[in-house]
Amino acid sequence: MRFWNSTAKSGGGSKTTRASNSLYLSNAREGETYTMLGLEGGHRFKEKVYSMGLNPGVKFKILQNSGRGPVELQVRQTKLAIGRGMTARIKIRKNDAPG
Repeated sequence: MRFWNSTAKSGGGSKTTRASNSLYLSNAREGETYTMLGLEGGHRFKEKVYSMGLNPGVKFKILQNSGRGPVELQVRQTKLAIGRGMTARIKIRKNDAPG
């Protein structure tokens, strides 16, 4: 399994076209459905997020994101509230069509 931040660092620092299609959970819009791509963080951070049911490839819906405080989302049948610090390190992609 390959995660967002597990690519080799070659010193070039160039962005790929795939990165331009993604964003962070902190910027997600209410009522929209997204897919998680990966995480930017250490082992303990990944372990914590994965234990909440947010794994690469999982789809979820944003219930509330006012720009302040936690982001509320629904993953499968579970509602979560994730703090701003964590949401700024979770890479997501917007789903084009519902389903």
